[in-house]
Amino acid sequence: MVSSGPTVPAHHLPGHRVGRIVRFVATFTKLLAATDFSDDSIHALEYAEELARRFSAEILVMHVDQPLSPVIVSELSPGLDVGAMNRIAEEQRLLALRELDRLTARLRDGGLKSRSLLKVGAPFLEIINAAYGEGADLIVLGTHGRTGLAHVLMGSVAERVVRKAHCPVLTIRHPDRKFKHPLDRAEKSEKPERNGK
Repeated sequence: MVSSGPTVPAHHLPGHRVGRIVRFVATFTKLLAATDFSDDSIHALEYAEELARRFSAEILVMHVDQPLSPVIVSELSPGLDVGAMNRIAEEQRLLALRELDRLTARLRDGGLKSRSLLKVGAPFLEIINAAYGEGADLIVLGTHGRTGLAHVLMGSVAERVVRKAHCPVLTIRHPDRKFKHPLDRAEKSEKPERNGK
């Protein structure tokens, strides 16, 4: 027997009576693919592209520019004034817009309906707000993005999106990133070395 999808108790679906079991088939009409232009997020975009093809869905490619606060910038670069900081931020946004345009043009050239969205703010908040506001059925993003000070201060964007989003979230781990269990290191350090004996 071929299943058309998982069985779900009807009371978990809106508008259904308690006690009935129904088949639920996921369909997607609009995907939000968040990118920071890292290899990880581009890999996740490839998954979004494949899903969009299978479901004839639109892809909304989104980037969030996360500006550093003036206090952090002054600590990192004491001689940098606010005007210079604003010029740098504007240049970053223009570069991001160009890259978003390049990605969406590639998707459209491939026959997909696609558009871009650039927001400024906290990435996880902007992603979940855009997904809700745009009526996205699914958010797709990489498990890792750019690292550094912003990651230390903000934590995992993917984790926060998964916890707070109104719709399903598909997180994609880049194949080059292997899971390292903390106990694996402990076991290796406890094993005695044999030094040829």
